[in-house]
Amino acid sequence: MFRMVVRGVVAWLLLGGAVMAQSASDLFPGSDSSARNSVKLTTVLMALPAGTPWLSMRMNILCDEEDTVRTASGSREPQDLPPYAAAFKTELEGAGYKIVSSEEDLFERDVTSADFQVAAVISHARVVACVSAGRLFSGGNLGDARGEGSMKVDWQVYSPLKKQVVARLSTSGTIKLDRKVPGGVAQLITGSFASNARELAAMTEFRDAVSAPKATASLGILLPGQQGKINLMGNLKAPTRPIPDAVGSVVTLHVGSASGSGVLVSDDGYLLTNAHVVGDAKEIRVRWPDGIETIGQVTRVAKDRDIALVKTNARERTPQAIKRGAVSPGQRVYAIGTPLDKTFQGTVSSGIVSANRTIDGLRYIQSDTNILPGSSGGALLDETGAVIGIAVSGYQKDGQTVGLNMFIPIGDAMDFLSLERQ
Repeated sequence: MFRMVVRGVVAWLLLGGAVMAQSASDLFPGSDSSARNSVKLTTVLMALPAGTPWLSMRMNILCDEEDTVRTASGSREPQDLPPYAAAFKTELEGAGYKIVSSEEDLFERDVTSADFQVAAVISHARVVACVSAGRLFSGGNLGDARGEGSMKVDWQVYSPLKKQVVARLSTSGTIKLDRKVPGGVAQLITGSFASNARELAAMTEFRDAVSAPKATASLGILLPGQQGKINLMGNLKAPTRPIPDAVGSVVTLHVGSASGSGVLVSDDGYLLTNAHVVGDAKEIRVRWPDGIETIGQVTRVAKDRDIALVKTNARERTPQAIKRGAVSPGQRVYAIGTPLDKTFQGTVSSGIVSANRTIDGLRYIQSDTNILPGSSGGALLDETGAVIGIAVSGYQKDGQTVGLNMFIPIGDAMDFLSLERQ
């Protein structure tokens, strides 16, 4: 009978139960909650060494014999999120943070995302619970429990706008229940996690990471920072030209074994591409349509807008004209780049502007114009051959492209890099 009761307790232990929490002092006295950055717990993983005994269930009166022990598998096991999310929300809201509801998505990137997303990896856990089998045997109701719990959590804080982890922090915490309470096993587990969340909320490093001033305007659009201007020499005089001629101004960029695309926008060799194409490289190889290669220096990067500027030898090539301003759904557009690898350099595809989008505070041109990995950083042109956008990403379903591709408006690319046409 004892074994049957134990199995039942393990089955429901994370499905509910109140979380014991204490409110921390408000870190944002007098502040406007609507102006704070929001935080969201997106995942919790259990990552203990294989065979580690982390949950001990004891059902005799003296609580000195283990009736069952739960051990770790050694893999990174996703945990049922809601109980942990409730503990996280209670502790951080008590400390003055703005918390949004959580879903079981790790670092999601849709328009409903929080300003910062948090993932938790439980790297140590030890819970010892004295569980009642009924009053006749242990003086409590069936499933009531008391005991102690300890836990260590490694946290990652992710910024969807910067598309990078901005803080890695570790905490540890404990909980003790001196008397048997309903749902006590669940309280020991989530309470141990809550004590870690409470410690996280008090850390200066966490507060600094998620409390940076919002970089959005009243309409929710991310604004560029302030930096010195770079002039794109000769661009104002660059002629519009037929799409086939524009192929000569679009290059392949090689960074290690990876590759992307770029477009020439000045007489003196400035190329536009994506920040994710250049990564952390300072120099990259530039391959021109005629097969000649030059070396490019990464001059400026705006990771929050995923745009970068590279300087190379223009080889007397004509820069591509730029056309800032709004685009209209339904207008014909063309993409030029190097999908997949250099074999397909200079690939031209066509389509229409499907919509103008704002995602995570960033503007995009949505188009059904076909792009693939390697096309990133390539040019989106209007019918006159002027650059109106830079290829950045495409959506897939079941591994297949679905005609939902995103391009950075050229005006945003120039503003985030502080570029001026000359």
